Amino acid sequence: MHIQYLEMTPASAARLSGEIVGIYAGAFAGPPYLRGEPEALAFTDSFANHRGRADFRCIVARDGSDGPLVGFIYGFASLPGQWWYDQVAHRMTTEQQARWLPFSFELAELAVLPAYQGRGIGGQLHDRLLNGLQQRTALLSTMQAETNAMALYRKRGWRLILSDFLFAGAVRLYVILGRDLPPRASRPRGRPLHARNL
Repeated sequence: MHIQYLEMTPASAARLSGEIVGIYAGAFAGPPYLRGEPEALAFTDSFANHRGRADFRCIVARDGSDGPLVGFIYGFASLPGQWWYDQVAHRMTTEQQARWLPFSFELAELAVLPAYQGRGIGGQLHDRLLNGLQQRTALLSTMQAETNAMALYRKRGWRLILSDFLFAGAVRLYVILGRDLPPRASRPRGRPLHARNL
């Protein structure tokens, strides 16, 4: 197995949206997520909207040079007026807002097909997405449960900011996690990613 990691432009991410939605559906169909077709359709709309956000960044994992996509991750600048930002900011204390929200990056989604989980792909996607960002902090929400995702985030230094978080329209509790990003100039240089226009 040779996994290639490719950074997408918004346009190339749009062309791969069908495959990306398929990964989302496959990754979150089973327990504890149990997300079905309605959630996949909602994600299709969200992903289309998010591609227009400031500092949008998306990385995909492909099995071989011509194989299928097996995972993806993306995020963007987290700014006032965005649905996620505004709900999280409302629950934070003034001190938390000052600490985490200014100049932050939202890790919106990370998914790997079940057959490819446990091989380090999620960790690679995570590390490549956060490498070289200009923002000062990163934020995310994940289900409040001992999932593989929670273990990955904990291992990579994410800190609990809020727990028992219920988003508008949601039925499951989430946690809000935060992570400091190193100054851009001091970040290690990894193997370069190349934007791919498919």
